[in-house]
Amino acid sequence: MADNSRAINRVFTRGVIGELLQNGSNEVFDYVVHRYVNDPESKTHGELFSKIYAHLGKEKRNEYYYMNTLLNKLLVGIHSVNTTTALSQLRIGQHIADFAMINGESKVYEIKSELDNFDRLHDQLSDYFKAFSKVSVLASIHGFERVERVLSVFGDMGKAVGIYVLSDRDTIFSKTYSREPKQYDEELDHACIFKLLRKREYENAVRSYFGEIPQASPVFHFRACFECFEQIPVLEAQKLAFTELKKRNMITSSTFSRIQPELKSVIYFSNLTKRLNDVEQMLALQYRR
Repeated sequence: MADNSRAINRVFTRGVIGELLQNGSNEVFDYVVHRYVNDPESKTHGELFSKIYAHLGKEKRNEYYYMNTLLNKLLVGIHSVNTTTALSQLRIGQHIADFAMINGESKVYEIKSELDNFDRLHDQLSDYFKAFSKVSVLASIHGFERVERVLSVFGDMGKAVGIYVLSDRDTIFSKTYSREPKQYDEELDHACIFKLLRKREYENAVRSYFGEIPQASPVFHFRACFECFEQIPVLEAQKLAFTELKKRNMITSSTFSRIQPELKSVIYFSNLTKRLNDVEQMLALQYRR
């Protein structure tokens, strides 16, 4: 493999962990291990993941590092896994949201790490407000002022956006560098909310409100369901949609607590919790190239 520092960004992915589970080895993992870890043969796979993650924290906190920290802080420190669902890579309009939390009060977060640019932030947040009423940005302390500058041209929408900072000590939600998001419903759009849902989910939402789903041929079924959904008051439609989204990624707190902290995000979002026993066995194995 070519000497490419971006390889470290690929370690915490379903592809790498899946291949380690299946074959016991992975080219990207081997490359990163031997580039960033001393004496890897004396360590387990789990210890190697910890070492690589620590390197990310010190040298180049990427989007995964931000997302994993956010997941740990929210699901472990603030909310309960039993009552909250986290989602990642959620398409809203023309953009993909990094992270969303669905519970009694649903929020979406755009992550801007030290490695990201801010060119699309205005358009990203505008789309997110079409489906979510509470939108926030998580940035580094060095990006805090850039976020404020972008939001300053938003008017009331910009004032509603929450700002959080991942400090050099991995703290979030500090009183100095954060502000809570405010409810903003002005841009909510039935189509954007509806398109968050899978077939069974939007059928459940329509059935919940009307008592039945429309009768239509398969080719017109999506359109018929949307036309019904469009008749629901938008805040009620949003609530019904979030009720369905909350059913995704549901695991118990006891299962979540078994996941190695550095791997919580990739295991949780990749649905690898169903293979948690296999993951634990792999992480306990001594590394051999």
